Amino acid sequence: MAGAGGKRAAGDLVFVAVTVIAIILVGYIVFVLIGANGQNDIVRTDSDWAGFFATWFKDLFTPKSPKLNVFLNYGLATIVYLAVGGVLRRVLNDAFG
Repeated sequence: MAGAGGKRAAGDLVFVAVTVIAIILVGYIVFVLIGANGQNDIVRTDSDWAGFFATWFKDLFTPKSPKLNVFLNYGLATIVYLAVGGVLRRVLNDAFG
């Protein structure tokens, strides 16, 4: 039984990392939508990390509303990360499990 859990570890580890990235992105979306203070250390740190993870998705859509811009672009980044992470999890678990 002890070895059974280790077989899925690679895929599950990838999915945990992707889930953390998704939480960072969703946190930033929420901060923007509720108008959180951008000078706060937590908000600023989350903004920096989210900006890094959403680099390819920034300004993919350019609506006039800044909040809608963040919602669409960072939301799409979140969905893509979770989808790719889910596929990688499945592939790794099938390959090593």
